[in-house]
Amino acid sequence: MSKQETPKREKLYVRRRWVLRRFAIFLLVLLAVNHFMQIGFLLPIQGIRQVEERQGAPHGRVLARDWAPEIHRTHLVYLTAAEDAVTLADTYLSLYGWMGGFGWTLDCTTGEPLYAGEMTMSRDEREETACCYYGRVDDPAIERVEVSVRGVYYHEDGTEEWEEAACLTAGPEDFLEWKGHRHFLLSHTIAAWPYDSSRHAWATGYDSAGNVVTEFEIETGTHSYFG
Repeated sequence: MSKQETPKREKLYVRRRWVLRRFAIFLLVLLAVNHFMQIGFLLPIQGIRQVEERQGAPHGRVLARDWAPEIHRTHLVYLTAAEDAVTLADTYLSLYGWMGGFGWTLDCTTGEPLYAGEMTMSRDEREETACCYYGRVDDPAIERVEVSVRGVYYHEDGTEEWEEAACLTAGPEDFLEWKGHRHFLLSHTIAAWPYDSSRHAWATGYDSAGNVVTEFEIETGTHSYFG
């Protein structure tokens, strides 16, 4: 190696370090401005806190986190719990930082034996739908929670035929306990929906003998579409 090549390489190395340092400073400033303007956040949990605040819910304890790559490669779903509420919310990483998405909070002050909600997410160019079912079990007699996702066919004679598309179960080993309450989060991806109706989901709580303690259709939740 000649003596002339060494200074050139050193100068190129110094210039690269200078560019990388300026680029890192630019990213940090951009993220700080986005954070200040509430456009994007440095951490995913900050996006979740934003969704909780929009719902009027307290900042809850994080009990579970799920990944939904069908929506975005960085799409995360968080289950958080407070004393009298359970929230499911999502966030994803964008050029501006972590963005708070959508969410739904269950009010757990009405004395029900079982609370359940749903979140469905899909993208315009994809057929897959990411479905999350969550809730809290307050009746100690309930040992197992089952979520049945159903669709209906309408026949030409006017009759309808219900069919179960998926059955999700949470047992004692799946419950997430916090402050004496049991919580659950169940996820399922539907590749395509062949039925004539929209999705309907029922939640059922069973005791240890398999008897039904409570059963109802899940009618609360959020449904979001991403471009």
